[in-house]
Amino acid sequence: MDEVLVEYIPLSDIVEADNNPKDHDIGQIYQSIKRFGFTQPIMMNEKTGKLLAGHGRLQTLQTMKDAGEKLPNRIKEKDGDWLVPVLKGISFDDDNEAQAYLIADNRLTELGGWNTGELVEELERLISEGLDLDGIGYDFDDLETMVSDMERTFEVEDIPDIDEEETSVKIQIGRYRFKVDPELFYEWESRVADELGSRDSDDFVDWLRETLGI
Repeated sequence: MDEVLVEYIPLSDIVEADNNPKDHDIGQIYQSIKRFGFTQPIMMNEKTGKLLAGHGRLQTLQTMKDAGEKLPNRIKEKDGDWLVPVLKGISFDDDNEAQAYLIADNRLTELGGWNTGELVEELERLISEGLDLDGIGYDFDDLETMVSDMERTFEVEDIPDIDEEETSVKIQIGRYRFKVDPELFYEWESRVADELGSRDSDDFVDWLRETLGI
């Protein structure tokens, strides 16, 4: 079984992967490192000696060093070179499998998405506690946009009469869009209307907010 360990390696000795299709926001990574220090070791493929993960962090460190920036927390220095914590002990014998992992490492973090309501609450709580948003990846403009989008989530048009020629009913809640069989949708709508004792669109909006907990 391979043993995973962290080893400090000179920044100048670290080699990037031959091809990394992921773009990086160096400015945001810079702000994060400045605020929190270097918190996540980069990862090397033992077979090739090249990076599997951490290209953005590596590029940011090089930019900081070239600019004469102060040594970040958890980065060491020796003979004028910065020493970077590197996760070692992981080896992919097949180069294509290594490339597949490189893509997966970047992509999987994107797939989870966010619970926007909870994110907004946490950002607002941090601000109320006197913290700023530097290095978090969100700024006040992002927060304002999210709040505005949430307020527009339940804009409702007048409910049209049922069209017997409809093949689907389009539904949108915020960024989520999907289609439903008309018969199933109108059956659901009738059940809700019976429960509410109303077909008023505002009553439906209130019911949806309560049901979804937003």
